[in-house]
Amino acid sequence: MSRGARRARPRARPRAGQRGFTLIELMVALVVSSLLVGMIFAIFVRMSTAYRGQQQVSEVQSKLAGARARIELDAKLAGLRMADGFYVATLGGGLRRSPLRVINNADAPDELELYYADPSVQVAVDAAAGTTCTRLACDQLTSTAGLVPGDVVVMSTHVIEPAYPSGPRVAQFEACVLQVSSVGPTQLVFSTAPPWGTADDNLFCPREPNVGGDPSRGKTVFYKLAARHWRIDPARPADGVLQLSTLGTLAGQDDWQDQAYGFTDLQVATQLFEPGNTDETRDPDTDLERDWYSGEEQEFATAPVAAPTPFSAPLQLTISLVARTSRDVEGIASASTPSLTEPGNEQFNTIGDRAAIPLPSVLPALAGNRIYRYTTFQIDLRNLGVGR
Repeated sequence: MSRGARRARPRARPRAGQRGFTLIELMVALVVSSLLVGMIFAIFVRMSTAYRGQQQVSEVQSKLAGARARIELDAKLAGLRMADGFYVATLGGGLRRSPLRVINNADAPDELELYYADPSVQVAVDAAAGTTCTRLACDQLTSTAGLVPGDVVVMSTHVIEPAYPSGPRVAQFEACVLQVSSVGPTQLVFSTAPPWGTADDNLFCPREPNVGGDPSRGKTVFYKLAARHWRIDPARPADGVLQLSTLGTLAGQDDWQDQAYGFTDLQVATQLFEPGNTDETRDPDTDLERDWYSGEEQEFATAPVAAPTPFSAPLQLTISLVARTSRDVEGIASASTPSLTEPGNEQFNTIGDRAAIPLPSVLPALAGNRIYRYTTFQIDLRNLGVGR
């Protein structure tokens, strides 16, 4: 075949469907794929952040619910068989302690003390058996089961015919706190040593147990003392440690027990029944004899008094707890702490006297990007001023 014939032969064309991508098409596809991957990754990061944040919020809400349940139970029992206060050696003779005590702080968490007779252990005086019973020792008891040396007990006597300043008559109690030094089958002997006793025949306790000689006084019964002092540890504000003391401030010594972490505030407001009161406060209602206190007045009203001065009976208690996440969160941190007061009326509202604090704050307890949650609950004090 000649050279010309070879040149004239037509070239083979590629078949349809066998063309490859051009460089431009590949670059466009790569850019689109990168955008899609970036969008998917951003959505994943956001969902992961939100999920971790919700996990921390759930943890905070669980802590708040647990603390609320415990404090609420103590508040409902406060004053049981000692509603009119009690005598204790650390106060000396003539001073009577309220079963509810509020330690108010305008720029820090409040503290709350609650006292009641534990009904799980009851030892009654058997007056029919010719009982010899004093503040030093008690014989012929129905039983001493459940008590051991060292137990702190409430000696409570029901007053059958109480004289109340005004309104309907209510059950009243004479109560004194003692410490058991020895236990027999039907006998209790009480300590005369501080902080629960005195060497002068326990004269801090003004009334002897009733052994049947006084018809105006009911049976005397001994119970274990339940003391509950709640606070947020002031020495570790950054950790927010919710603490409980089972001695309150009665023994002059600390037995603080850590209960939970991450709590930043505890606020209390108290409604008091004040018979004969004619001064109206700035609280929400117009009842002259029932007033809400959210500041230092509630601390004064629940402080020890000289007998026989009556307490202003607490009717209701509002407790607010604030907690925060244990770790920093991204993008959804709280802008401020919850406001637990009524602006312009910090002393006579139903919540407390702690204003909101903008975040982030210079206070160590409020540093970091955290989520804050709070719970507020109101309790009828049934053993103190409601229904007793």
